[in-house]
Amino acid sequence: MVYAFLIHTLFPGQTKVLFYQIFGSDTSGSSTVASDTNRSSNKRQKCKTDIEYVASQVHSEFQFRRSVAGRTVDDDIQALNQEEQLPQFELGFLRLPVGAPFADDKIVVWLGAGNTCFTLVCYKQENRTLAEHVLKTLIRHLQDYLRVLNQPAEASLKADRVCLILNRFLPDGALVFMNHRVVRGIERELEVLIKT
Repeated sequence: MVYAFLIHTLFPGQTKVLFYQIFGSDTSGSSTVASDTNRSSNKRQKCKTDIEYVASQVHSEFQFRRSVAGRTVDDDIQALNQEEQLPQFELGFLRLPVGAPFADDKIVVWLGAGNTCFTLVCYKQENRTLAEHVLKTLIRHLQDYLRVLNQPAEASLKADRVCLILNRFLPDGALVFMNHRVVRGIERELEVLIKT
């Protein structure tokens, strides 16, 4: 199960979260009725700060790897503009221990290239290989329909399309193995939904 999906920038300096969707709940213990607007506002703010923390951790790791490898943002963007295929992504995994920032252990799977990073925050027992495969599939379709690698702001401007793609390939945050035939069926379905 995936706790959250996010798209954020990889520019030098501070990262900016362009889009995020939380699928799971990070409550440990019994659930309570959140009728108090102050409580729900605090919960939303905590979720936002948790997502920003994850984005900054991934950003820091990516910047370190980029500096060690000697790659620049311009190299990735040139490769993206010259070819219609996806650029070479940097793949990474992070472990977030209890309390940093979530109530239980989480595993972060991320893929970054150019100035955009895509991140899945998964529960620790989740299959990391399947998470990587689903993330690559999501990126390919986000690039096809939104050109999000060329124009990262499209993730914020067309959040409804991002949600549409997410809900097809990551239904309710569940990592599902999809063979080629299932992916083709979803692609046809997306074509119809996005054109309308």
